[in-house]
Order: sequence, then C-alpha cells, then structure tokens
Amino acid sequence: SIAPHPRGEEPKTNDCPLPPVVTLFAWDFDWTIVNCNSDEYVPSRFDVAAEERLRGLIRSLGPDRWHDCVASLINSCVAEGEGRLSRHEVCEAAASMPYLADVRRSLEDVAADAAQGQVIVSDGNDEFISAFLKKNDLERCFTHGIETNFGIWEEGTRGGDAVHAFSVVHQSSKYGGHSCGRCPPNLCKSQVLRNILSRINRSSPENGDTSRPRIVYVGDGFNDACPALHVLNEEDVLLARDGAKISDPNSRMGPQEDAHAFRAQSGQGKFAILSALKRAEREGLVPKCRVCTWNS
Repeated sequence: SIAPHPRGEEPKTNDCPLPPVVTLFAWDFDWTIVNCNSDEYVPSRFDVAAEERLRGLIRSLGPDRWHDCVASLINSCVAEGEGRLSRHEVCEAAASMPYLADVRRSLEDVAADAAQGQVIVSDGNDEFISAFLKKNDLERCFTHGIETNFGIWEEGTRGGDAVHAFSVVHQSSKYGGHSCGRCPPNLCKSQVLRNILSRINRSSPENGDTSRPRIVYVGDGFNDACPALHVLNEEDVLLARDGAKISDPNSRMGPQEDAHAFRAQSGQGKFAILSALKRAEREGLVPKCRVCTWNS
C-alpha cells in the first residue's frame, strides 16, 4: 500500500528576503533545464519497466497522488534490490539526467550578469534536482533558490541491514496548501512566484513596488501556464517550449546539442503549455505578458 505524503513534519514558509534584481529568470525543471521527466527518469535507471509501473499506479490512485506513486516506485527499487540500492545511487542516477547544452549556456550567461537572478519553480523534488545541479556545477546559478517538493529519506533496518525509505512532501504545505484549480495539489506556480516577488520587495522596502523585477519565465507544462495567466504582466516574457519530446529520454545521459536533440524528437508527447494557454483563451483568459516559443 502507498501512504499519502507525510503531514507531521511539514516545512515552514521561507520568509527570508531575496536580493533585488532587474530581471528574474524563473525556470521550470523537467523538460526545461533537463530534457526528460525526472520522476520517470530516476526509477527507470533501475527498472526497465518503471515508466509502465508508474502509469499503472497513477491509473489506480489518480494523478493527485503522483508523488506518492513516484516514492513507492523508488522504494520498490530499493526493496527489490535487497537493500543494495542506496540513496547515493538514486542521487547518482538523478545527476546523469540529459540536458540541452544551449540551455546550460543560457543559465551560465544569465548568472554572469549581477543585475539578473534565477530561480527554479518545479513540481519535481529537491532530492533529484539538487543532485543534478551539484553534479553539473549549476547550483551557483540559482541566486533566488529552488522551490519544489521535498524529497525525504528515512533510515530503517531490514534483515539487520540499514535501508532508506523515500517520500515526497508537497511544496504547497509551506503555505497550508492552495486553492488553484489549474495546478495539482503539490504546487501552484502562481502561489510560489508571488511569494518570491514579495520577498524581493521586502528586501528593498524603500523602493516600494518599484523593486519588482521583470520576469522571464521558461517552461513547458500545463501548470507553467498558471503564472503566465495570473502573475506575469505586460513587461514580462514567457518562453514557452514548443514541439515534441525526444524519443526514449530515459536511456539518455548528460549534455545534448540542439541539433541532435531536434533529430531525436519522437513526434509524440507534445509539450503542454501552449495548448493550456489556448484552453484558457477559450475561457476568456489571455496572458498579459509577451509569449515567445523555443525548442531544441
């Protein structure tokens, strides 16, 4: 059986002020910074049937239990390996995720400009994301932090051997949850982005609202449409990923040049953000920001 994400030790809201910047780049992680879905990629490194098993769990329990299903799959990999699979090995798998070399160059170019800041807003988890960033020396790029779900390991014993159990706590627990109908329960990206902006404003109270930075938001998924519709304004830019996902992403590792990734597109698994914006338009909601597309 799968237990829902733990409620007993929920992290508190981080109210620390953030440094003022002229432009804030807000990045999604899956299919944006990395060229795969981290929740599918990591267990697939240990179980060739992991993606199929994950889809089966989702069908059984529902999409709102996505992260419980991911944690269950990771724990199954540990158990089926008779304890031989360690937290270190899971993090090593996460560190090997494929990414577009041009995206990395963009991250480093932005990081070189002191007037600009960067933040990750992701519905993945910090265990996988941090392992990837550390291995690829990209932690330094994110001056305004990483906002995502919390991957937690608890140590226990089985057969006299130490084993680790993995679980995921929803990011939205920092705020007591959210009521957004466009986002899954684990995280509302509009809620997160508003919190980040309020912390930047509080870092320069003498400037009042003028300290709000211009936002460049980079993403691919349906919930990346939420901040585009509800937070970004006329001065901001949405960089929405267009096109199709690469074929067999879970078998790939490390940097990919754009030309190679483009040739490897499967023609299936379209990125969802543009279709989400079109659905919102039919409901009478249109982004105020400038919308540009990008692809590998």
